[in-house]
Amino acid sequence: MHKLAILALAAVVAGCSGGTTKVSTKSAPLEPGEVFWAKNQLALQTEMPGEARFQNFEIMALSNGDRVYCGEMNALSRSGIAEGFVPFYMRRSGGAVKAVNTEFNSAAFSTKKCAEARGGALRINKV
Repeated sequence: MHKLAILALAAVVAGCSGGTTKVSTKSAPLEPGEVFWAKNQLALQTEMPGEARFQNFEIMALSNGDRVYCGEMNALSRSGIAEGFVPFYMRRSGGAVKAVNTEFNSAAFSTKKCAEARGGALRINKV
């Protein structure tokens, strides 16, 4: 869980240093196998992966071949308390997660990136 959070933080820092590129985006169909994979990757970021719940799940295809996953996830804390639905953002290239954000304290970042993707263009890190 912490490894991907560090990857996401590194991606944000790299994005601030000018190492980004702009790609076009379009909505992609929700294929069951891909949705299953993405939700599992997102759930692994939580304390209790089997209890993660999703809503407003969507996929966008990027012009560079990457995929972006957006929506909201409700996870349980270690004490079993629901944290409420929080916006998430995840980008993958091939089978590798390149950026992921599922944290409440940076929900505005996820909301912004997903809005950009829905709008037809997204700035991503070149890494």
